[in-house]
Amino acid sequence: MVNISLISRIHGCIAALALGDAYGIIGQFSMAANKAMWGDMPQDLTKPKDAPEDPTVHAGMERGEITDDTMAMLAIVSSVIKFGDLNVQGVADGLVKWIEETDGFNLPWVGPSTQRAIRALMDGGDPQVTGGYGTTNGSSMRVAPMAFLGYPDMDKVAECAIISAMPTHGTSTATSGAASIACATASASNPDSGLEDIVRAAMEGADIGEEAGVRYYQTPSISRRIEWAVDLVSNDKSDEDKLKDIYDFVGTSMLTHETVPASIAYVVMANGDPMQAIRISTWGGGDCDTLAAIAGAICGAYRGVNSMPSAMLQTIDRVNNLDLEATAQAYHDVALKINPSLSAL
Repeated sequence: MVNISLISRIHGCIAALALGDAYGIIGQFSMAANKAMWGDMPQDLTKPKDAPEDPTVHAGMERGEITDDTMAMLAIVSSVIKFGDLNVQGVADGLVKWIEETDGFNLPWVGPSTQRAIRALMDGGDPQVTGGYGTTNGSSMRVAPMAFLGYPDMDKVAECAIISAMPTHGTSTATSGAASIACATASASNPDSGLEDIVRAAMEGADIGEEAGVRYYQTPSISRRIEWAVDLVSNDKSDEDKLKDIYDFVGTSMLTHETVPASIAYVVMANGDPMQAIRISTWGGGDCDTLAAIAGAICGAYRGVNSMPSAMLQTIDRVNNLDLEATAQAYHDVALKINPSLSAL
């Protein structure tokens, strides 16, 4: 693989998460619905149709507009940049600030676990316990850049992921999912890693993270479900048949034990290519923007920012008043201070 700099991997991770989010807003609840809506898989960022033609919460959004996946990620990244550290209180404060500044309780796509926990935080709740009922995929969707704070120590990577999850998503399934995605991203950032290494790291992270959270109702093994999901796409079936198998057997909803295994399978299907991962994550149907954001972020760390069309990234910056390159550079500088081991990349 071509030599990829640390800043390209960090920028690629952040940018591909945003790109997956912004592309994925056109996604429908199933592949059949996507075909009915779009015919063929769009190649570029596309504006969702208006309601009621588009029945999802993204109806009528602008082309290139981001949602809570990117917003929550940037809230935590900005907190780390501001304070030079990752801790539970800083994560909580960053997420509350984001909701306050965006009138987040009135945004239709902010998830139920996040909303419930943020209200508790605003009421003075302890961020170590406010996420005790958070089971959905909010911690997994925003976590990927935390990998750089612990690399190459997977236990440290998982610890960073768990810290980032705790204020809103403190259940075992949520901490397992967050640690899985962070460890997958850390492995993807290693120049010596291949897809099998990324999958193994995702499974290892899932097992570590599962032990850290609150046991709440059911906690299916995300590690074992990753192994199963990857097996489902490791054959000679067509891509559409593989996507159907993931949708039918693993699931692609906002439940963490569905989202995370599906996302890892999409990384494998795409051979680590960010745009391919983003497109197939969307085309398969379900919680498309989150699936595409997660798979995209891992692949962005794997292939670097130059693996994505610069015009799409410029559109996202312009539409959302962002400067993802500047954010990535600032995060890069702070991450090196927090984790000097990054200098080896």
